[in-house]
Amino acid sequence: MDHRPFKDWLLNAQNLSADEQRQLNTHLQGCSSCTALAEVNLTLKSVKMTAPAAGFAERFQLRLETQKKALRRRNFWGFVLLTLSVVGGLAWISRPVLKSMIQSPVDLLGSWFTSILSFWATLQAMGHAGEVLVRVVPGFIPGYIWTIVLFSACGWSLVWVFSLIKFAKLPQGV
Repeated sequence: MDHRPFKDWLLNAQNLSADEQRQLNTHLQGCSSCTALAEVNLTLKSVKMTAPAAGFAERFQLRLETQKKALRRRNFWGFVLLTLSVVGGLAWISRPVLKSMIQSPVDLLGSWFTSILSFWATLQAMGHAGEVLVRVVPGFIPGYIWTIVLFSACGWSLVWVFSLIKFAKLPQGV
């Protein structure tokens, strides 16, 4: 049974049309959950609201401000502790490198330069191998297979985009 419209009517305290009021009364006769909600709603409406004690707002604001100050202080010291921990950890990890750099900076810079050059040469070799594959592979695979692969990739891309749109929507309102 769908309780949603009836619960909305009861909780929002909106003026109902004659037909909606008749539907609500019929539903309340058979639904104990909505009947209890209506009774609670009536009880809450009949209770007299009392004003807070004198100075309540000032005391609340003062307590809120002290909590905010304590939170800012705790966040500051947490950030300082985290920063010191990270710097200490990096110093501990880089200790052997720093030691060798202090003892022989030329050898360290030479090994770094050699590593960068070998990395660059590896990237160039991979680029050349990729160019060769791009020139050779299309000759082995027929055109209709490339068409199927292209349309499949487009279809999966569309599915991915629509799923991102669906699941990334932020709720509007309360």
